[in-house]
Amino acid sequence: MITVYNIILYFFFLLAIPFIGIALIFNKKWRQDLPERFGILDGKILEKIKGKKIVWFHAASAGEVQALAPVIKEFKLMKPDAELLVTTTSVNGKKKIQKELEGVIACAFLLPIDIALFIRPVIDMVKPEALIVVETELWPNFIYYTWKTGAPVIMINGRISGKSFRFYRAFKLFFGRILGRFSTLMVQSEKMAKRLEMLGIQKKNIIILNNTKYSFEVNRESVNKFVLADKKSKKIIVAGSIREGEEETVIDGFVKSGRQDTLLIIAPRHMNRVGYIEKLLKARELKYCLWNSIRDYSTIPDYKCIIVNTIGDLSYIYTMGDIAIIGGGFKNYGGHNPMEAAVAGLSIIMGKNMSNFEDTAEKFLKDGGAYQVETPEEIASCINELASNDGLRKYNGEKNRHVIEHYRGSASTTAMLINEILLDNKNKDEN
Repeated sequence: MITVYNIILYFFFLLAIPFIGIALIFNKKWRQDLPERFGILDGKILEKIKGKKIVWFHAASAGEVQALAPVIKEFKLMKPDAELLVTTTSVNGKKKIQKELEGVIACAFLLPIDIALFIRPVIDMVKPEALIVVETELWPNFIYYTWKTGAPVIMINGRISGKSFRFYRAFKLFFGRILGRFSTLMVQSEKMAKRLEMLGIQKKNIIILNNTKYSFEVNRESVNKFVLADKKSKKIIVAGSIREGEEETVIDGFVKSGRQDTLLIIAPRHMNRVGYIEKLLKARELKYCLWNSIRDYSTIPDYKCIIVNTIGDLSYIYTMGDIAIIGGGFKNYGGHNPMEAAVAGLSIIMGKNMSNFEDTAEKFLKDGGAYQVETPEEIASCINELASNDGLRKYNGEKNRHVIEHYRGSASTTAMLINEILLDNKNKDEN
């Protein structure tokens, strides 16, 4: 099966070469750390991993890094001599790793393209003691050739959305084999465990464990510089990770609420949407400014809207808010994680398309203070209800915090299980 996969992959890669070349010319982001994507590592990275016993962690992007960071920190406390390597598929994810885990890990780089020609030499060079993959990052060559080395392959925070499950099930013979290479799969809920079993995974290899993103904590030292001296009685609505096509829904919902005592801080998921959001605000005659132009944070209440045009500040911005609107769920994107807003103790408004975070969304809807809506009118209604009722807003925020607190500790449990798997594998090798 892996041979067929590679033949298909090489075929499409050859067809794509001209388009990749054009993209590299016109897209600066594609050119960033390009050698790493083809398995060519910097000499400094090679020095750090050559001849070392490496435990390899992989997270797709910045969101998964947030879940991985507390696990790595706990694991490092248990095994201070361990050499840890982290890969990601996104430049922003790599930057977040380097920022969050400086001094904890040996190095970080972008995962090479999942073609045997590029990924296999890196695996052979690293020779990892174990590979730990966050969520369902099913790169067949990466998983297969690591498994071939004899290293245990472990999944943490495992989840399969309904859409992905239908796809995997349609190609069960292939994906069942890939998933079967994992020695242990730590999944977020009973629902996810049943989906894996339906794909042919043995129940004994599945562990149900809370999402390690619940172990996320805001760096309070960083928060201090964002705390407002005086909100001037304004209620701050933070709309985070807003995707293309959702901007109108959120902004119109805010406008339709008709309140003079609220202001909107809107953080687009992608920075190339900032200009479009500016056009929307101008058309609605809303006084706004860009986040990076603010020099005195006490002036924020003087505006009706703030556009966040920086990366990495959203977690801290939530701490100055009163109400959160979570993007990704008002269109068919699958939603984004509401945990950062919950940690900050905010009431949460989110869309109805939360398939990528269905377990998390269910927890906040059932046990926390969250609302699921669809239209600008429904957003406006929620804003009015929450902005006019301080008691309800604070009660919801506390309920969301309690959800987080109830599930904390999963990072240390996950790290402990990884360590036990490593010890078991070492004992097998010695025997």
